[in-house]
Amino acid sequence: MRLDEGARPLTRAQLDIWLAEETGHSSTDWQLGVLARFDGVIDRELLGRAIRHVIGEAEPVRAAIFETDGQVFQRAIADPDIEITFHDLSDSRHPVQEARRMAREIQRTPMPLTGPLFKFTLFQTWDDEFYLFGCFHHIVIDGTGITLLAHRIATVYGAMVSGEPFPPAFFGSLQDLVDCESAYEASAEYQADQAYWAENLPSQNEHGHWAAPSTDSDDGDQPPTPVRLDPAVLRQVQELSQAWNLPRSSVITAACALLVRGWCTGNSEVVLDFPVSRRVQPESKTLPGMLSGVVPLVLRMSPDSTIVDFCRYVDARIREALQHQRFPVYALERRSRANGTDQPADRVSVNFMPSALTLDFADVEASASFTNPGQVGDFGLIFSGAGDQLFFSTSGTGGPLSAFELPELAKRLERVLVAMVDDSSRRLSSMDVVDDLELLRLEGWGNRAAVVDGVLGSGSIPALFGAVVERARDAVAVSCEGRSLTFGELDVASDRLAAVLVGRGVGAGDRVGVLLPRSVDAVVAMLAVVKVGAAYVPVDPSVPLARLEFVLADAAPVVVVTTAVLADRVAGRGVGVVDVAEAVGVEPMSGLVGPSPDDVAYVIYTSGTTGRP
Repeated sequence: MRLDEGARPLTRAQLDIWLAEETGHSSTDWQLGVLARFDGVIDRELLGRAIRHVIGEAEPVRAAIFETDGQVFQRAIADPDIEITFHDLSDSRHPVQEARRMAREIQRTPMPLTGPLFKFTLFQTWDDEFYLFGCFHHIVIDGTGITLLAHRIATVYGAMVSGEPFPPAFFGSLQDLVDCESAYEASAEYQADQAYWAENLPSQNEHGHWAAPSTDSDDGDQPPTPVRLDPAVLRQVQELSQAWNLPRSSVITAACALLVRGWCTGNSEVVLDFPVSRRVQPESKTLPGMLSGVVPLVLRMSPDSTIVDFCRYVDARIREALQHQRFPVYALERRSRANGTDQPADRVSVNFMPSALTLDFADVEASASFTNPGQVGDFGLIFSGAGDQLFFSTSGTGGPLSAFELPELAKRLERVLVAMVDDSSRRLSSMDVVDDLELLRLEGWGNRAAVVDGVLGSGSIPALFGAVVERARDAVAVSCEGRSLTFGELDVASDRLAAVLVGRGVGAGDRVGVLLPRSVDAVVAMLAVVKVGAAYVPVDPSVPLARLEFVLADAAPVVVVTTAVLADRVAGRGVGVVDVAEAVGVEPMSGLVGPSPDDVAYVIYTSGTTGRP
């Protein structure tokens, strides 16, 4: 396609979507769906004319994407072929269900970026009931832009029915959209936002890379039917929010963070993806285009914090993030990880959607709601509605939370909310997101009865471990990825590695790096280090090189226990390397002096550590 004066560059937000599609994300994940129900008879011809007229006014929606000489541009299609497909389903056995099914099929059908990047379909379900489905590619419009379109279509339709002149158009142009973003990127506001996010990025050793669970069902793309949260619980949350002078959404976000920490990270830092409109300037509020974005909500949890303190903290973090919401934080994250992990960890998003739009089509009432909010994070928690009519849904298939059916996940969220309401002075360390049955399973998997049988008393870690070995030598001590060791086997394996460490000059008071993934070998290594009286320094193999160098320089371990595959990460850094495989076949070392109870067991650089631990 030839480049001419009609071509415009993509904004950064649009380019991110384009890159996501180019790197393998499903294009239909970026196709937004909105379904409007008309409670009355609608004039099909006038509705079609109103839609075509408004699309003609909304230049950003008519954009088509094309590449020239390795660069990506957009151009508004002057006169696109706008077809409003019609299906009469009034004779169907279940017309509304059929309309929704067909809408899902439309949403799952990719739209080529060469345009048009929108579709409209009208369904007649009864003599006096119609459904209009609109499908839009997120690269040309966001949820707020669709809302602007919907109101304008209703206004124009009403004027057509009454014969009145159309109210003046107010939409900004495609050039206005590009100028709005360019002006921001050249502004002092951009610099201030960049400075804020540079100091508030998630930790570089953030965990959470999940594999999406496989599905054998053809219904895998079908979004779950939203579940209404218990009105009684919501009223309690609302009363508590009012007493604390906090938005209810902040309290619910805090509950989501506790749920995510319990099931997805276990870390002191939880990072939620938080969708934002980015429509801060007045001119952005009349642009039917793509401006929205996502910012990371970085929440650092202290176990000693109370529920009320944590909710206030979450609210403060949300307010800060919203003050700096226009900045493309993901771009900054990618740059900060250039020498380490290749992408931010997969995250859970928390999305508060507006309640259903109510529209007036010449005295025919229509209510519209989104059927697909677009791609946000790997797994999304979605809330919509108002008052005690708050509906909960999910999107995506990644991470531990996706293993739950929606009603079960809703119950778990409600249990967290109830616990928060019942005692807002309780500490975060007392919050548990697993139920009694799951606790029993955990006790079984961990052989808790064998491990805690009798009072262990005080003593060093090796001494306490030795007491367990004497009582439960044949009980499983550790399992990971199909490999297990009993307490007796773990004792022998750690004694063998301890012999290797002593042979390398490691002794009491030293520090030993443990550069291993979560594995049986990692547990063997940590126990071996403690047995020789040293302190272990765990290092995540996925951390960026700069972080690894800092930890090694600051902790100054005498050796690092790792694998042959990972040894190159520490080679040439002035520290000895012990391959964990060296211990295989070594005679176990007995009679180790070990540490005293007051000796340091480990030096750990947590996900929130920015300096010395």
